[in-house]
Amino acid sequence: MASGIHVQLELRGVADCPAASLSEDVTIDSVTVDRHGSSPSVVGEVTVDHEGETPSIDNAEAVFEDESQSVYRYDHDHDCPCTRVPEQGCPVRDVRAEDGRLELTFVVPDLETLRGIASELDACCDDVTVQRLVRSGATDGDRSLLVADRNAFTDRQYEVLKTAHKMGYFDSPKEANSRTVAEELGVSVSTFVEHLSVAQTKLFDQIITS
Repeated sequence: MASGIHVQLELRGVADCPAASLSEDVTIDSVTVDRHGSSPSVVGEVTVDHEGETPSIDNAEAVFEDESQSVYRYDHDHDCPCTRVPEQGCPVRDVRAEDGRLELTFVVPDLETLRGIASELDACCDDVTVQRLVRSGATDGDRSLLVADRNAFTDRQYEVLKTAHKMGYFDSPKEANSRTVAEELGVSVSTFVEHLSVAQTKLFDQIITS
């Protein structure tokens, strides 16, 4: 039986992605992105919903339109999340853009590959959040993959958890101690410990009660 994992990520603060930038100004129905062979240049298309007059979009060419939708095509010569994931051997199955955020759906062979992709995306996004993980063959009663509810944490609590994890605070042996992480966050050690304690409690509550 196949052992892949279906992944859905939400990306915020995305750099160098025309689709994300366009979604701040118009309502995007769908996004299609492809590379020019081995070239770093990328061609993308966004389908924009509208009523009546066709919107004018900078740095994109209208290639099709009807009464309710228009398709815009753009060339892009920088890396963005839409191309970084395929570079790791995992084609993107679906891309959605809304209010500057991206949602990517793809399949990875294992969690180690997902960690590598998340690390790549950290370089071009302010925030990478796992929205959904489904293991191949899983049923409704399968709890082998657990996803925390991001909305349960305040922005500060999530930042503390993410920074501590990224710096190796939870590794064994630790790669960073409380003082090092607190300095990175620009807070006192006591404040770091307080935020971390609350965040960990919320995280454990979700895992234990799920």
